[in-house]
Amino acid sequence: MPYREIFFEKYQPVHIVSRAVEEREIFKVIEDCYRFIFQIYAANVGKPARNLRVEDVIKTAKAILEGEKISPRFITTEHPPFVSILDFSLVINHYHFYFFPNAENIIPLFMKKLNGGFAKYLNLKYSRKGALIGGRYKSILIKSQFQGDAVSRYVSIINPLDVYQPNWRKDGLKNEKEALRFLEEYPFSSFPDKIGKRKSKILAPKEILKRYSFISSSQNKEVYLNFIKEFLKQSSLPFFLE
Repeated sequence: MPYREIFFEKYQPVHIVSRAVEEREIFKVIEDCYRFIFQIYAANVGKPARNLRVEDVIKTAKAILEGEKISPRFITTEHPPFVSILDFSLVINHYHFYFFPNAENIIPLFMKKLNGGFAKYLNLKYSRKGALIGGRYKSILIKSQFQGDAVSRYVSIINPLDVYQPNWRKDGLKNEKEALRFLEEYPFSSFPDKIGKRKSKILAPKEILKRYSFISSSQNKEVYLNFIKEFLKQSSLPFFLE
């Protein structure tokens, strides 16, 4: 939807999907994925420094994902986070967010900074012009905990599996154990954070995640992991999600 047509209320959770124009594979190169991670954090709290080297961006992006301290030489903090991110994933030609705005109608500004900054980077790198990420993004307001849990699973589990095995939703997963290993090791989603393997600085603070997430204790993490294993087992059957 166009930015001007939506009014996002403060603290209203929302599922956001944004796709590249012409279904371009903007997250096929790992270096570009790290750049997007860097851009998410920078757009949410301020702006990136100028004339950054590729190695500095990748190093900072990895630090962001691992929850390490971020040098002000690479990202300038100018304001509190625009949004509190609960889940995210990058999927070849699009990305997903499950988050809520920390101020009224701040999401359009965040999305403009994020998509604009990333498009500028890709256009410069690949010597192209014009829009790269669609000016319209799909947004669905989350109105219940049940709906929120379903969106969280969709963002952190179902979509990353599309990277692992395209067409798995129709054909069924070929190897559920390898699929789980992929989810645990794929850095460009919130799944590693949800099972306690990582504490990404992209995600909202722990107290917010406890309030909005199914996972709020070590016991729940174990329950959650068992749920994932059962889900993957069922997903090995063709047409499971049809």
